[in-house]
Amino acid sequence: MPEQRLNEHLRRFYTNKAPSTKCLDRLAALAESTPAAESSAPAKTRRATPAYLAVAASLLLILFGGGVFLLQPSHNTEPGWLVAKEIAVNHNKHLAIEFPTGDYHELNRLMDKLDFSSVISKRLPPGQYRLLGGRYCSIQGQLALQLKLRDRAGNLYTLYQAPLNKLLTGIQQGEQIIDGVRITLWREAGLLLGLASSQTQAPGKNDDE
Repeated sequence: MPEQRLNEHLRRFYTNKAPSTKCLDRLAALAESTPAAESSAPAKTRRATPAYLAVAASLLLILFGGGVFLLQPSHNTEPGWLVAKEIAVNHNKHLAIEFPTGDYHELNRLMDKLDFSSVISKRLPPGQYRLLGGRYCSIQGQLALQLKLRDRAGNLYTLYQAPLNKLLTGIQQGEQIIDGVRITLWREAGLLLGLASSQTQAPGKNDDE
């Protein structure tokens, strides 16, 4: 298929499935700012046309990039379920930490591409969860934050934080279990928070209780 027709076909197919342009621009900027990305790229790839590179980069970010999940058609289109499903898929990927730190202030300084600052949730028992670090991700097409936490028993959790918009503000708060992942959604400090853990884990409990 000619390159022009291929590009157009891909753009039409992913129009309603991709994260927002703003989110993709930021993720693309992150990829471009990584020295390894330039040094390891084959010469043939670097000579490709800008149009082809733009389409290819978008597809790679959507399908494989840091925590971005491409929603598949589902009979359940309730926003709360879609967000929980997205979180469950990201949690099960077990992606590596991009910014290892146990300090929230340091994490906010390092992750300067975010439009918001991470918060220490008042709903999480003090001292129960230890921050291991964070990475960029996407929640319903907007750039978001994924934190990795460990509780006193050694269980791992992922905590997602995203700024509230019209869609996220209307999501019902509560707990769901999807794909073997327990997800608790709530709103706090102008953000939507989602705590994900294995279905067998009980958030907020520890071995001292």
